[in-house]
Amino acid sequence: MLALFLLAAGAAGLLQLFNSGQAIQDKTRLTHAVDAAAYSGALVQARALNFLGLTNRALVAHQVAMAHLVTLAAWAQFGDAQGRRVARSNPPASLIAGFFGPRQAAAYLSARGLGGRIGAQARWGSGGLALAYAEHDRVVHDVLVRAQVAVQQSIAQTRLEAMRAVVAANDHQTPAVLDPALLSDTLPGYVLRYGGQARERLKSLVEASVEPYGFLAPRNDVDRSLLGFDKRCPLARHELRRRGSTVLRGLDTWRALDTHSYHALRSNKWIGCYYREYPMGYGMVKAGGSPADNDIEYVDQPPENFSEESFWRWVQRIRTWDLLNVMTNPYASSLAVSGQASWPGRGLPSFAEIAGAGQPGDAQRLRFAVRVVRPVHSAAPSPSSDGDVTLSGAGAMRMASPAAGSVVAAIAAAETFYERPAPRTDGRHEMASLFQPYWHARLTPIRDDERARARRLQGGR
Repeated sequence: MLALFLLAAGAAGLLQLFNSGQAIQDKTRLTHAVDAAAYSGALVQARALNFLGLTNRALVAHQVAMAHLVTLAAWAQFGDAQGRRVARSNPPASLIAGFFGPRQAAAYLSARGLGGRIGAQARWGSGGLALAYAEHDRVVHDVLVRAQVAVQQSIAQTRLEAMRAVVAANDHQTPAVLDPALLSDTLPGYVLRYGGQARERLKSLVEASVEPYGFLAPRNDVDRSLLGFDKRCPLARHELRRRGSTVLRGLDTWRALDTHSYHALRSNKWIGCYYREYPMGYGMVKAGGSPADNDIEYVDQPPENFSEESFWRWVQRIRTWDLLNVMTNPYASSLAVSGQASWPGRGLPSFAEIAGAGQPGDAQRLRFAVRVVRPVHSAAPSPSSDGDVTLSGAGAMRMASPAAGSVVAAIAAAETFYERPAPRTDGRHEMASLFQPYWHARLTPIRDDERARARRLQGGR
């Protein structure tokens, strides 16, 4: 009898040991599965944020290209106008050489033969450059922005599908179930879309990106003759004034304006000393909206010549600028504005950015916690098992000799965070942003509130 009792006790112990081993094996496999799933979900988020960062940079790059296009078109207009001025010797190249030297005269004569051949309205206005600008505008608004919106709206669903696929791939027996309701999640409201006046931040970035390009920099220069020519104003000189700029007006309009004028010093008994402006080249292109050009000194409908009215009397009559102290090319600007090329465009696009941009700490992290449950396998019944399930440690589950039909569960947390691959050269800390593809994924410790929520969910099963 004693031997039979010992044999029965040993068999029961072996069964209990086998069941415990099965439970530990199930728990280990499930823990690995939920860790892999959580990391995969964070990796989906990182890839989505990096995509948004790269497309934001592409939006800026397209704007820089569009600024180059309007500048090229304005220069084409400028060359066309200068070629016509050279052909009419108005002003003569010999006069420019006599007052300002042979290099200025050679630059002026370099436009000879261009007049009428590259007119902005014909080839450059409605042709090559304008079509290229329209294609950039289409790609920005119809390709990049739509792709951003699609990715932004699908992050949560793509993350869930990826985690489910990973859990299924790590469990070859009875499928585990990943709860669609996460224990915690900061994704809702984490990525926002900025349009309207909120595009000011994008404008600042575009303007900063334009600065390194000398072709788009202000094109301002003044060359003065060596000697004075009028005793009424002995300190004044004849001047060659070059003025040019490429600017983003408002949030929707690129504008390039280039002028070059000879300002001849003159005087008379009525008004004393004044400058008579002779335009040598001018061009202007606007793309996008049509804000007022109140930063330019110009008049509407300027005359083509002054055969019927002297220049100084015309300026006095319109009362727009000072004939002696003005430092721009108002007459050339007026001709440029009156003959400007206008291209259609939709302006700066909306863009994606995190809600906590510029904030330190947790506002820069995208974090969630997930829970996975699965029925426990048992090779033999265990009369002593009560099937209770409790939590232990950072996401671990402890079972008391589980029987078939009970469940094992595991939880894990992961985050998507922003970190540069190398420190900044200026030594400063860089805040998280969707204008750099520096987003990474990692597992993270589970918080007490997430464990408590997992217990409540387990008790409700």
